[in-house]
Amino acid sequence: MNLISSPILTEKAALGMDRGLYVMTIDRNATKNSITTEMKKQFDLDVVSVRIVNLPAKRVKFKRLPGVQTARRKAYVQLKKGQKLPGFELPKQKEEKASKEQVKEKN
Repeated sequence: MNLISSPILTEKAALGMDRGLYVMTIDRNATKNSITTEMKKQFDLDVVSVRIVNLPAKRVKFKRLPGVQTARRKAYVQLKKGQKLPGFELPKQKEEKASKEQVKEKN
């Protein structure tokens, strides 16, 4: 059972990634404990805390057409200091990592 749907990659979420805080959409039935165990099982990471936010459905307009943005559920997952979620590196971090590897190869 996959409780974690997708990551949320916004500017605000990117600022938290430096501190080990990751934002993702989750299943409606997911709990804090189930998210913690899934992160441990899938990625072998230690979770410090999990905060869950329920977002209500919203009425929106797109090109003058009315619509509804579906209700969502987000989780803010704080990892243990020094741990990172694989595949969540920012372009700036990738460049720094590549430059460090180049320096190591020269030496």
